[in-house]
Amino acid sequence: MTALLYLVQGIPIGLAFQAYPVLLRQGGAPLELIALVPLASLPWAFKFFWSPLVENRWSAAMGRRRSWIVPMQLLLALCLAAMAFQRFDAAHAPALLWLIAAASLASATQDIATDGLAADVLHGSGIAHINVLQVGGFMLGMLVGGPAVLLGAELLGQTASMLALAAIVVLCGMPVWRWREGAAAVVTRQRASLRGFFRRPLALRLMVAGMLATLTGSVLFGLAKLVLIDAGWSAASVAGLSGAGNSVMVLAGCALAALLLKWMTRWHALLGGLAILACASVLWLRISSAPAGAGTPLVWLATILIGLGIGVTSVCLYTLLMRYAQLGRQAATDFSIFQSTQTLGEIVIASAATALAARAGYGAGMLVGVASALLAIAVLLWVRRGAAHLDDAHD
Repeated sequence: MTALLYLVQGIPIGLAFQAYPVLLRQGGAPLELIALVPLASLPWAFKFFWSPLVENRWSAAMGRRRSWIVPMQLLLALCLAAMAFQRFDAAHAPALLWLIAAASLASATQDIATDGLAADVLHGSGIAHINVLQVGGFMLGMLVGGPAVLLGAELLGQTASMLALAAIVVLCGMPVWRWREGAAAVVTRQRASLRGFFRRPLALRLMVAGMLATLTGSVLFGLAKLVLIDAGWSAASVAGLSGAGNSVMVLAGCALAALLLKWMTRWHALLGGLAILACASVLWLRISSAPAGAGTPLVWLATILIGLGIGVTSVCLYTLLMRYAQLGRQAATDFSIFQSTQTLGEIVIASAATALAARAGYGAGMLVGVASALLAIAVLLWVRRGAAHLDDAHD
């Protein structure tokens, strides 16, 4: 059930970053308008503002987490169904932007409740397993909302493709609609608040460490495709590399993380994921210095390492942060703050690295990725000394 919830939450991001720009451009929308589409992801960066509301307000008849999950899934399905009856062109672009923003808001809000549910009922190795499902399910959702929608629009038309997407959301929601929340969802007398997070020991250190751990993947994910396009690769080749090399290997990285978390501590597994990303950033630094001379095998190796590194790092990081959130009294709020700061950091660092690449070349941009990986490793080693209690896989 939880895996299906995470899959659904990835659909609006896949739409915003992959399907929407292509469909709108095909419909003649100007690039200036299409550039606004990624702003639909902003609810994911700022969801921590309303996470205390999600934690403090609910219907006793529906349950603490279902009170938010069910309505948000219905809102998401309605937004997708409404998209089916809008033409993807310049005239309808404003309405489509509002719809994708509403869909992103619904999925981000649902994510707060879903993470809280996971922290309520899972312990020990179950936390690692749920975060494998979280990262893997979200990536699958992005593939469904992105490449699958584009393929469906080509074969069945845009209306049928978007209606099929709405139907997927409804089908994925049926298990949670039928489920009844039990007493396992612990409710405390203390109200959740943002202040409560910042009063917790280690909260700021873990927030900074968590944000740094995801920066390298964001830099490489954004710059690698641009390097290859400027080196003369076709858009189709880059798309195939991005789908098979990045997206599929992120899923493989999730599976690898599950194995690593059985063999070693959470901190060591996380550091291993960052080491993979550091290797990938060095390879891309080499490729960007002479892209024309970089052979296809080297490009594929570097791309595979990005996917594996992102998968391992994300699963291990979320496992640590969810365990920390679980030890407090407002798990959904605390975990949302971690995720929001990561998203904000990724947006800022990706934009900064791209701007630096425009002024000083791709090599300078890739150096940001190398530096981010090394800094993240150093900070994590420092934070780990005061957070050894988060290491135990059987707590």
